[in-house]
Amino acid sequence: MLEGGRRSGAGNAPESPAPLLARLPIPASWRCVVAVPHSDPGVSGDAEVAAFAQLPPPPLSETERVAHIVLMALLPALVEGDLTAFGAALTEVQHISGGWFAPAQGGAFAPGAGERLITEMLDWGAAGVGQSSWGPAVYGITGDAATSKRLADRARAALGDQGLVYESAFSHTGARVWIEGR
Repeated sequence: MLEGGRRSGAGNAPESPAPLLARLPIPASWRCVVAVPHSDPGVSGDAEVAAFAQLPPPPLSETERVAHIVLMALLPALVEGDLTAFGAALTEVQHISGGWFAPAQGGAFAPGAGERLITEMLDWGAAGVGQSSWGPAVYGITGDAATSKRLADRARAALGDQGLVYESAFSHTGARVWIEGR
């Protein structure tokens, strides 16, 4: 799913969702491994609002780079089912955008087990990796069930009883978001 970003002014309420520009299915054979180390939860609620207020705006050159990667590499790779190119683009976007949060979280990825798993998942065969929001959840993308199972097993072994690992195909029905009371 590609959103157009939030716009202000001219009738665009701040709580309005970003306009949906594209929604493309992930190939049915692709899988995701999500590892959630037992650690301090990522920033949320009022602490997240405060953290965002303290962060400098990302450099325009980096936001332009991310937009370029998404439009010229990630989405075309998705349409073509090219997992290698998709994974490389996803990982690069995660490193760039993670750098924007480094002053608040201590690095491009939250330090600790999740950060180590990001590197290890790539070494263990994930085509692309990333962190969910402020962490501690991290994920790796694979191209088939067997690779995904091996990746999940290695992540479970690495975490031991210090976290949870989930492995699954991607949902092709999307999510539904609503505002309570409407």
